[in-house]
This record gives sequence, C-alpha cells and structure tokens, in this order.
Amino acid sequence: MREQGKYCLKCKKIIKNLDLHKIIIYVVDEKFSEHHYEHVECPDRFTI
Repeated sequence: MREQGKYCLKCKKIIKNLDLHKIIIYVVDEKFSEHHYEHVECPDRFTI
C-alpha cells in the first residue's frame, strides 16, 4: 500500500516529493511504534 501524502508534524502542510524533509521514527521497547515527517526548515519559518 502506497502512502498518498506526507504531512509535516510542525506546520501540518503536505510535503511534496521534492521538498526537503526528515522522518522522525519512534521506537518503544525496541519495537517500531510510529513515524512522522517534518520539513527540514519549516516553510512558514523562512525569512528573506
């Protein structure tokens, strides 16, 4: 089953394939529990 969309844990926006992002993985008692995605630099936090 293919995941349709990835959502940023910080800004809740959809992460496109070309966006820089990281995967956060939670492991509890040496067992994989869940994972989330975050933008490497959240788009809302960019400054010009």
